[in-house]
Amino acid sequence: MTQRGPARLAPYTPGVNISRRMAMSVGAALLVSLSACASGDESRDTVTVTASSEATASAAPATASAADARVIEHAGNRYRVVTLPLEQWDLRVQWPDADGTMLRDLLEVETDIEVATNAGIFSDDLTPGGLLVADGEERRPLNLSDGGGNFHLMPNAVFAVRDDGTAEVTESHAFDPAAGAALTQATQSGPALLLDGEVHPEFTEGSTNLAVRNGVGVSPDGETVYLAISLSLTNLWDFAGLFAEELGVEDALYLDGDISTLWVAGDGEPGPLDGPYAGIITARER
Repeated sequence: MTQRGPARLAPYTPGVNISRRMAMSVGAALLVSLSACASGDESRDTVTVTASSEATASAAPATASAADARVIEHAGNRYRVVTLPLEQWDLRVQWPDADGTMLRDLLEVETDIEVATNAGIFSDDLTPGGLLVADGEERRPLNLSDGGGNFHLMPNAVFAVRDDGTAEVTESHAFDPAAGAALTQATQSGPALLLDGEVHPEFTEGSTNLAVRNGVGVSPDGETVYLAISLSLTNLWDFAGLFAEELGVEDALYLDGDISTLWVAGDGEPGPLDGPYAGIITARER
């Protein structure tokens, strides 16, 4: 994709995340259609939200995070993006509860977490759809099988962190856990948004398949991780463009859709729709 000028950045004002806005908008006009993570695909139902004034307010924020959390505009949409240099941030993939984890429960126990987002698509039984490695332990194996839904919209990919302080997004069939430095964290999801700078071949510019979406990208040198979530409904083509054109990312991975959240310390307590998740990407300051 053609590289554009510098990203249009604005400081992020802490407030409710997408999922919490949905929950608090019940008193106003709210229509939410949520499909199961495992069965969702490019044709699945999307989310329509009409927020009340209360949906833009939040409780008094907790201590703000040191994380660089900003709003970036791209192709008429707004995205929250958190930039995490790995020399400063300890990224982990966590799956503490086999029955699924509510984000607020994890944050209550592990108070040093400053950034958190759902780690990827999971099955109806709240197990990860593919590879999940937590602190060097393989909790679920790599999944190279065919199937339906976004996870199997090939190519899909693995987001991984290694003990040399680098990260990667690698196409699943090409991923080698033994290549290079020791693998410490990983999550597999799909579809891949970008691989080697190329947009997924199934994405369509101008697609009307709109939803809340979150994803992860890695800088070309592998030293910085970007977590992103749309603050408005977006298609996969534009979401991939955010990473390529605004962040200079060549490899990025779609994590999930309507159920997604991207929490940063200072946002307040996560809401009842922030989970349960089968895997959460967390960041702590080193």
